[in-house]
Amino acid sequence: SSETGDVMAEKQSNKKTNWLIVAITVAAAVLGGLFSMNSSEFYDTLVRPPLAPPSIVFPIVWGILYVLMAIAMILYFREKPDDSKTFWLYALNLVLNAMWPLFFFALRQVDVALVILLAMIFVNLFVMGRLKDVTWAFYLYLPYLVWQLFALYLNFAITLLN
Repeated sequence: SSETGDVMAEKQSNKKTNWLIVAITVAAAVLGGLFSMNSSEFYDTLVRPPLAPPSIVFPIVWGILYVLMAIAMILYFREKPDDSKTFWLYALNLVLNAMWPLFFFALRQVDVALVILLAMIFVNLFVMGRLKDVTWAFYLYLPYLVWQLFALYLNFAITLLN
């Protein structure tokens, strides 16, 4: 029947969306990792504010955050498969997320990185506003916003102190 065909087409579309979410999230993580290579050497030379964690904390936290972000988006798009605006906001956020370590660590322009981080938080607030309709997606994505706000504290303080 045509209903069976519609269900099969929807499942196929969801599978493609899931893979696309995973692919762009992994791409952002890999780029961020490449831009952060040898970052501890630079990070350890900076005057850091109170609460600044040791450099080993960052790859652990980011690994967890990328997994949570991807799961959140997959859950969201199961409920809202046609929401291309949220997909593009998420993709833009990932581009900014990959640019931040490029400017902070590779180019050592912590002030430009601060501006990128502010843009990232701004875009992320729009993503969070859209995710609020899918409770689990919202709560799985929330730690990323919390980490961004902590990163804002660190990046702002590092910009002032160095």
